[in-house]
Amino acid sequence: MNLNFILMEMTHLRYWMPLVIEGNNRGLQSTFFVGASNKYNCPTRCIALLKEISKEQNIKMKHVFEISSAKGLMFSSEKTGINYLDSLSNCKKVISTYQTDFIECYKEYAEKADHILMPSEFCAEFYDRKSNKNLYLGIPKYDTELKKEEILNKYNLSPDKKYVTYIAPKARDQAKVDSRDVMSYLHNSGYTVLFKSRGKDPIDPGWHSALKKLGHHSFEDTSWYPHTTQELLEISDFAVNFGSTTIEECIMHDVPLINFDVKPAVRNGSKRPYRVTHEYLYNYNYCIQLEKDFSQAQFSAAVSYLTSTDLTEEFKKARQNHLFDHKDSCKRILDVLI
Repeated sequence: MNLNFILMEMTHLRYWMPLVIEGNNRGLQSTFFVGASNKYNCPTRCIALLKEISKEQNIKMKHVFEISSAKGLMFSSEKTGINYLDSLSNCKKVISTYQTDFIECYKEYAEKADHILMPSEFCAEFYDRKSNKNLYLGIPKYDTELKKEEILNKYNLSPDKKYVTYIAPKARDQAKVDSRDVMSYLHNSGYTVLFKSRGKDPIDPGWHSALKKLGHHSFEDTSWYPHTTQELLEISDFAVNFGSTTIEECIMHDVPLINFDVKPAVRNGSKRPYRVTHEYLYNYNYCIQLEKDFSQAQFSAAVSYLTSTDLTEEFKKARQNHLFDHKDSCKRILDVLI
């Protein structure tokens, strides 16, 4: 049995690499079928890194146009590359969901794939996307082993400082909360900010230099695998979020968060109401919701609570109720599919 992966975005390495490593443990050969795009995370812009990874993990590299020759299991992620599945006759076709593209694309997934990997049955029921093709086995990226000391060394960060991961809001939302106030409160509380933005949604370059002057750090998608956001959360006491799907990563890494709801009333200029992704994950004590016109006293109280309260059971309940056991997803996936 061979493991095959469509790689059209570098972002997907965080999902595929844990499966590759588990496959290596079982003596299975992995192949990446690499394609190009005009996106910031196009794999053809990272050939040197892919060659390094392929050598280290014994991964074969082929162009996506060669995909019809594949045999075994073929993994595709969300919308990316699923049209190539039509040309496969010797593969079991598996689509791995990881955010919420499946909400709009589920019918196409069910038509093209033999199996659809979902994080949990609750998630499928909540969004009314159920079929006998669903497999509720977790998400591979959380099988990545992260070590705090190695992350600190990788980014040249002091082990003696207190860190907070700040997930930058999308460009459309950046003016809705005064980030300068948030930064000021964090700075005055003795925290070093790990400011995480995205390559597809960059921030004003002036922010990077301003953060550096104050002794803080800024990151985009600095590392594709392990992914930067997971690394930063692993070394942080808490996170600041703006309604992004990073809340799932916070829960899986046991990192409490302050959240600002800055999402628009309607989606993309349409008349459809904007629905906060994974809204059910915000209803636990590990998450403090603050309004846009928050006060310093409210912010300080939130930080004090999150950093002094044992929230272990809250994270555990959220995983049990809505997500999955955060270990051994890759073993479960390959056990079932093979």
